[in-house]
Amino acid sequence: MHALLLALALGQATPAPDVQPGAPAPATSLPASPEPAALDTPVAPTLQARPLRTIELARLPDGSFRASLDGQAVAGADFYRAVLRPDLAARSEQARADRAALYLAAGLAPLAGFGIGLVAGTAQQWPLPPCVGAPPGPVDCTARDQVAAQNQSAMTTALVAGGVSGLATGALLWFLGCGVHPIEPTADEAEALVRAYRARAVPRPDPATPRGGAAGGPSLELQAGRGSARLALRLGF
Repeated sequence: MHALLLALALGQATPAPDVQPGAPAPATSLPASPEPAALDTPVAPTLQARPLRTIELARLPDGSFRASLDGQAVAGADFYRAVLRPDLAARSEQARADRAALYLAAGLAPLAGFGIGLVAGTAQQWPLPPCVGAPPGPVDCTARDQVAAQNQSAMTTALVAGGVSGLATGALLWFLGCGVHPIEPTADEAEALVRAYRARAVPRPDPATPRGGAAGGPSLELQAGRGSARLALRLGF
């Protein structure tokens, strides 16, 4: 009875594949790994610093400095543009323009004051009445003389007031103009700007990205074993 059950169990078992001794293990079907990119594939150009012009800086005995760009002297806003700082150049030029405008307004203010006074004095003039008299008696010009004196006084007052106002306004504008100073770097600041300018000429290396992911990251690898396949998790540090 036991022999019959054993025979039935052996008959229902799946036959194992014939493997010759020493024969290689059957190959496991694995997905093909992607081929590396061809050598002629266009690669995006690496951004490198463009060549910069030569700028030299020399300190002077009085504590100031002298700068030159390709042998030509530069100062003020031109120096800021030479070291690639257009923002500072714009601020310096704006300050110079504001100061020039204030000086010009200060010079024109007295003239404008006298002009306003002349207009105001003319508006206060009264027409002169004619001289009257009954012949053969003398001509009476008293009223005319009084109006003329009043007109002269009004004109003088208006001119003086306008002139004083113009001079005061001009003095205030001149004072404000003297308070506007275009930014000028010291010798130390100029050296720092030149160092930053020259640092832009040093090309930065393009970090190479390792194949298969970031450096030091985990990677999943499928390995073929003898008669089976297995997954291996490899960590790189």
